[in-house]
Amino acid sequence: MTDAAISERKETGESGPREDFLVLDSVSQHFDLGTGFFGRGSRGVIKAVDNVSLSIRQGEILGLVGESGCGKTTLSRTIMQIIRPTSGRIFLEGKELSSLSDREVRHERINFQMIFQDPYASLNPRMTVFDALAEAIRTRHPGVRGTALRERVVELLRLVGLSPAQMKKYPHEFSGGQRQRVAIARALAPEPKLIIADEPVSALDVSIQSQILNLLKKLRRDMGLTMIFISHDLSVVRYIADRIAVMYLGRIVELGDAETVVDDPLHIYTRALMSAIPQPDPRIERSRKRVILKGDPPSPLNPPTGCSFWPRSPIPHDERMKVVEPELVEFHPGHFAHDCPFCLQRAA
Repeated sequence: MTDAAISERKETGESGPREDFLVLDSVSQHFDLGTGFFGRGSRGVIKAVDNVSLSIRQGEILGLVGESGCGKTTLSRTIMQIIRPTSGRIFLEGKELSSLSDREVRHERINFQMIFQDPYASLNPRMTVFDALAEAIRTRHPGVRGTALRERVVELLRLVGLSPAQMKKYPHEFSGGQRQRVAIARALAPEPKLIIADEPVSALDVSIQSQILNLLKKLRRDMGLTMIFISHDLSVVRYIADRIAVMYLGRIVELGDAETVVDDPLHIYTRALMSAIPQPDPRIERSRKRVILKGDPPSPLNPPTGCSFWPRSPIPHDERMKVVEPELVEFHPGHFAHDCPFCLQRAA
């Protein structure tokens, strides 16, 4: 959602979005490190997520891409209300989540679930698959018992490609891919409206990655799920996502349809992420131009002023763009990017 659309909703007095399923309105997540020794001055503030505005339509998959430490996971936990936003508002189907009490959030959380990177760490090793799924099912249907509960567990296992005979097994008895399928089944058990998948395939073998990606696409198609898929790998996100949001240092620097962002990226950071993907054809690999960034990502404790990308850009920025913060602008229908003229130049 553009800033203009958000402003329009504020002016008309609407309490939430009408056509958008999930809306983030200027969401920031800052962590105050407190004071130093003996109370001598502030130790600073980490700007993990900084003024993010976007919307997700019902039934779509939004890919969230960026380097490690760019704020992807923090943003997902903020959407889940695991940590409350420092500022800004979050709407789910018109309901403002950021204004709910802790008790109301716990009740609302059955509508959004997470799939984590490490399925072994996210599953209780002392619970069988049946117990784990039954516990999740009862969060929405506390009265279900006996045969009805068992039938629902069987249905979930078949939905993710596992055998009902495996319901009495423990997590350590499964392979990595099978554990991730169990984690997906558990996320589906409360019948959520939104699923956030945080690097769900990065810990798996390449052959297993494709199986899990195909499973997620099938579930979205069959169940009409809305999903945020987080990854640092643009090639993976391109395969599964309808739209891609590229995140750098806590901000969205490019947003658009997956094919458009990958095939014709506007921001130099997106082009750098694309050029880091290895090509299987050695001739193409040798002939293509690489976008080489300078140094490491700046610390969110002390981010650069102005365009946050200028310290790493291969294209020098003038002094103005080291002071003026660029805005997310729609350059083509549905294709947004930070309006820094130097970041939008083609790499030499």
